[in-house]
Amino acid sequence: MIKNAIVTGGVRRLGRQISYFLAGEGYNLALIYNSSSKAELNQTAKVLKSKKIKFKFYKCDITNSANVKTVIDTIGRDFKKIDLLVNNSAMITKVDFEKITPELFDKTIALNLKAPLFVSQYSVKYLNKSKAPLIINMASLGGMQNWTGYFPYSISKTGVVKLTYLLAKKLAPKIRVNTIAPGTIIVDGEEAGTPEKTEMKRIPLQKYGSPKDIIEAVKFIINCEYLTGVVIPVEGGRLLNN
Repeated sequence: MIKNAIVTGGVRRLGRQISYFLAGEGYNLALIYNSSSKAELNQTAKVLKSKKIKFKFYKCDITNSANVKTVIDTIGRDFKKIDLLVNNSAMITKVDFEKITPELFDKTIALNLKAPLFVSQYSVKYLNKSKAPLIINMASLGGMQNWTGYFPYSISKTGVVKLTYLLAKKLAPKIRVNTIAPGTIIVDGEEAGTPEKTEMKRIPLQKYGSPKDIIEAVKFIINCEYLTGVVIPVEGGRLLNN
């Protein structure tokens, strides 16, 4: 059976690793990006070509809801149905409370919270064409802990957790909706995307996470068909120190 997936931010860092995993599982991929470079696109395309699946890149500023509707409908025409949506795109900025600007706050909320809401809304009619449709949101440990150096980010990711609960209830029983909340995940070669590593002493397992850890959570969510409205922290036990 042909399976199709959308991954926002699927061209670099963690999104790219998720895309590679899904391609290996036989998913055709619609990858939404905005600021990824040509080199990043080429690198991702090179790997995906070796997977022998259909894939296509779609450039879109997903903070603009009109653009989101257009790109999702284009994907719908190209792929006919959506089996899996991964809302992965996000931004994170460390900023002192006193230096938070309205512009930074609005930009963070628009990308991290508003975008997954409307990407999900516009995707529903194509998800409903699947026999087992699924949405996976990417939240963050920052949405479950009080990261005072990341007010806009933490607020937005707390919103993603609530969005997951609401979508899971609203879209049941047809569409399952779950969330992964990563802690510090290091993507080899792309460490610049991780603004700050938590102190190792705060992590009971005494190590940082890798994309493989997130992919295992993705795999579990896909395979466990009796799972919806759940947030899975992948953080080495860091929540134990709350």
